[in-house]
Amino acid sequence: MLRSRFADLWRWCRQQDPSRAETQLSLTQLATDIGKDWKQSGYYDAAEPYMEEQWQHIIWPYIQDCDFSCVIDLAVGHGRNTDKLRRLAGTIYAIDINEENIKFCQQRFAGDKKVHLLLNNGFTFTGVTDATVTLVYCFDAMVHFDSDVVRSYLRESARVLKPGGYGFFHHSNYDKNPSGNPHDNPGWRNFMSQNLFIHYCSKEGLDVVRSQIIDWSSPETDCLTLFRKPQ
Repeated sequence: MLRSRFADLWRWCRQQDPSRAETQLSLTQLATDIGKDWKQSGYYDAAEPYMEEQWQHIIWPYIQDCDFSCVIDLAVGHGRNTDKLRRLAGTIYAIDINEENIKFCQQRFAGDKKVHLLLNNGFTFTGVTDATVTLVYCFDAMVHFDSDVVRSYLRESARVLKPGGYGFFHHSNYDKNPSGNPHDNPGWRNFMSQNLFIHYCSKEGLDVVRSQIIDWSSPETDCLTLFRKPQ
């Protein structure tokens, strides 16, 4: 099944642009390598009890002034962030690379018509229309993403956000092992930094509103960044 998805993507990209095909295939591999860690993980159940505290003390102070009319929850896992966001959102796209997580959330949010579950390729907002989203959100997942994947999601955020819409990303600030395996890093943090993230935002035409380095697995390994698409 996975091999077939790679082959289909490769053929399509080669038809569009041979050089772009290499990039697309690389991003697919990078995203899949990380995504496979989270197909069946005990972390989801372990993290669920901490969601309320994290929401109140870490997340809400950043996003309380955002427009929740149309929200993306990226890397949904088992839906602990989605459960919070759906209480505020008019529409929410809950997106994940793993079919196992999508199926879990289909059961968890069965009957809630505002929650739309989307299986994606791990680096784009598949199925989301341009300039329709008011908040792109990713908490406790992007810390594991390769830096190329992070930039791809910033590019996609610029595409799907309405002018004036916000993005809130919890990402890695660990830059001490640039060519190594992220599994060797504290908390499996991938290579990324606050400054590199801000640089990527600038390159993709997004304005950083607020950015803060925080402690998580180890001191200063993580960063919270709120950005905005200009009006």
